[in-house]
Amino acid sequence: MKERAKRVCYNDFMKKIIIILLLLFPAAALAQPAILFDAETHDFGVVRGDEPLKHTFEIRNEGTEDLIIKRLDAP
Repeated sequence: MKERAKRVCYNDFMKKIIIILLLLFPAAALAQPAILFDAETHDFGVVRGDEPLKHTFEIRNEGTEDLIIKRLDAP
């Protein structure tokens, strides 16, 4: 009888854990960063080969989590 009571108690505990995880999962899936650029390209026009070129792109995180930029590449 005690063994059955332990099993029922354990099953109830596991059901509660599963329900909690299912309720929390959608909230975690929706929380994510969202990057927004002011422009994705910039045209310098015609330039001489010895002119230094500089342009600043503005980016903003419109998401609900931190935006982590791990790498930038220039073509």
